[in-house]
Amino acid sequence: MNRRRFLGGAGVVGLGALAGCSSAVGTVAPPDVPQAEIDEGGWERTDKTEQTVFEESYGPVTITGKSTTLTFADEALAAEVSEKTLDQIDGTLAIFAASHINFSPDLNNLPGGVGQKEVVEQAETAAREQFKQRMRDQGLENVQETGEEPFQTDSGASPGLATFTAEFPVGKMAYDTGEETFNIDVGTIEVAGDLAVWNVGDYVVVAGGAYPAESFATTTTKELSEAISVTVDIDLGLTPGEYRQEVRSLIAGTQ
Repeated sequence: MNRRRFLGGAGVVGLGALAGCSSAVGTVAPPDVPQAEIDEGGWERTDKTEQTVFEESYGPVTITGKSTTLTFADEALAAEVSEKTLDQIDGTLAIFAASHINFSPDLNNLPGGVGQKEVVEQAETAAREQFKQRMRDQGLENVQETGEEPFQTDSGASPGLATFTAEFPVGKMAYDTGEETFNIDVGTIEVAGDLAVWNVGDYVVVAGGAYPAESFATTTTKELSEAISVTVDIDLGLTPGEYRQEVRSLIAGTQ
């Protein structure tokens, strides 16, 4: 059977580890995510990683950042779509992840006139690039950053929300009528992504996710003989507006 994975199981948020990079930062506390919403929405944690993610020199000062990232997948949605498509679309369709990044030296005590704002902006730029690369790594195509929207977290921060689009190539799905096998060309399904990065005290929060931005429905009729025809209705029943609202609520509730 031709099983197609949507976003896979890896996280799409946070910065990539820097090879060979050492850090004086100790253990980083994980982000505080809205656990009640996670549980209610059918999300399950799929990964927890701790990495050195930032190293930038500002004159004589080298600033290093270390992150702890939690990644969650909407397993309830994945199971629903897998069942509807007879396992032909298999995998995670919506992902949320959040990171805490601590820095050495401390962001509130940077030496040599280095600005906290400059460091946070550098971390945000790197986070956006890594977000796009993670989407590509999961097989998504035509990944683009489309803009920034006003956004406020539940704690009162106003980081703005970077928005992204991509396409998931489904291609053809094969169905067996018992008499004959025929293909239905789904083509691609649009995917959306949202990412926010903001400074809280001496650390930075990165939070975001990716989710289906459209549904798919079609009806195909196959003539098996002059007297017999078979009609196949496909409706994935995806609700992009609800996914967008849910992911953005999780981002807003992260601390």
